[in-house]
Amino acid sequence: MIPDLELYRMIVENFQDGILVIDNNGRIILANQAMVKLSSLPIEAYTGKTMQDIVERGLFQKPSVTLKALKEKRTITDFQQYENGVDVLVTAIPMFDENKQLVRMLSITHDISELITMKKKVEEIEKLSAKYYTELLTLRQHHAKRGIITANRKMKEIIELIHHIGQTDSIVLLLGESGVGKDVLAREIHETSRRKDSGAFIKVNCGAIPKDLLESEFFGYDTGAFTGAKKQGKPGLFELADQGTLFLDEIGELPLHLQAKLLRVLQDQQFTRVGGTKLIQVDARIITATNRDLESMVVRGEFREDLYYRLNVIPIHIPPLRKRKDDIPLLIGHFLQHFNEEYTKNKSLSTAASDILYDYHWPGNIRELSNIIERLVLTIKNDVIEPQELPVSKQHSDVRLSELLKNKHNGINLFDSVEKNLIESIIEREGTIRKAAKILGVSHTTLIRKMKKHDLKVSEICKINKVLKGSEAR
Repeated sequence: MIPDLELYRMIVENFQDGILVIDNNGRIILANQAMVKLSSLPIEAYTGKTMQDIVERGLFQKPSVTLKALKEKRTITDFQQYENGVDVLVTAIPMFDENKQLVRMLSITHDISELITMKKKVEEIEKLSAKYYTELLTLRQHHAKRGIITANRKMKEIIELIHHIGQTDSIVLLLGESGVGKDVLAREIHETSRRKDSGAFIKVNCGAIPKDLLESEFFGYDTGAFTGAKKQGKPGLFELADQGTLFLDEIGELPLHLQAKLLRVLQDQQFTRVGGTKLIQVDARIITATNRDLESMVVRGEFREDLYYRLNVIPIHIPPLRKRKDDIPLLIGHFLQHFNEEYTKNKSLSTAASDILYDYHWPGNIRELSNIIERLVLTIKNDVIEPQELPVSKQHSDVRLSELLKNKHNGINLFDSVEKNLIESIIEREGTIRKAAKILGVSHTTLIRKMKKHDLKVSEICKINKVLKGSEAR
């Protein structure tokens, strides 16, 4: 029969985890072969030495877990890395006698190098998954068709510039009203760059994420960073965009404290996760966009001046749809075809309906036009869409000067004639004096006084309008 002490020694020596036993003064009593193998130190380095000797030898890349447990007289588990690059998980357990006096410290060291490697592989798979998921969504949304539809000279110049700068990594700032297609242009920059094959196009709307979650979404978080955090942590958008493009839409909505961190990332191309200490290096091309006046925000102290100049390397001003009228017929045709195919319809616009949409000022730009066409394709029963079937707010174009000058004046005061026709047109369009006064920017009583001046009555104007519409229908 094997003596108990010899049995224990055999167990310790055959244990796959590294084992260290030290006394209450920190002197090493026992080290097994697994510990020797993990640390790449010979057994002589441990025999008769103290833990402080091992620390001074430079074995640990972080403070010693065992010494900390010895000092605090409690069990501690923490990650450690040895100078040979091996990652380990160390659990130091204090042992007490019957008088509750510390007599020994048992240190168990587990090799987690394979786990770390697997974790890195999982993170790489997450990045690839994000890239493929983003691309899949894009394919679904755009039916695998890329390109920008335009006949406008200014837009063609912008596209030419985009293709020219696409091969560089310069920061681009897209400026323009909401709905002008900033996200389409941002993707075009990515698709014309060398990064389209090496990384994903990651889009984030800075105004759509709650402010208290922005930092963790941007930079990710480590294990236990906050209540509710995933146990394994989470990579941020910057990590997912590594080797690719990160599109920060609505950059003007970014809080000031996060603007400072973004500036550091743009300068150094590195950051730490929320709750982490490890520096993460990234190589991502940055494109930003906003519909706000960043210069005015800088003056008001709402946007950092240094960040503004950092982002304003290549500013591109995208004109609103009302200033590129030649694109409206093309876009109407494109969206009609797109939604007809999507919903298996065969809708078209009459010439009169197309003219009304062409004359409309489109405050919501291309997004509004797309939504209107989709609504018409889905809700109108007849295949040909007529003017009266257009949404009410889109049915009338702006009052034109030619309409205001529609009567022969024959010496009559031109100003009075224009004023009368303007009042008639607005009341005809709005239906009530109160609404018309608001559009004209005058008080209710002022408009009534001017109507009396020109002998105008709401009932007669609306009655004439109904008669005219009835004759058109016949």
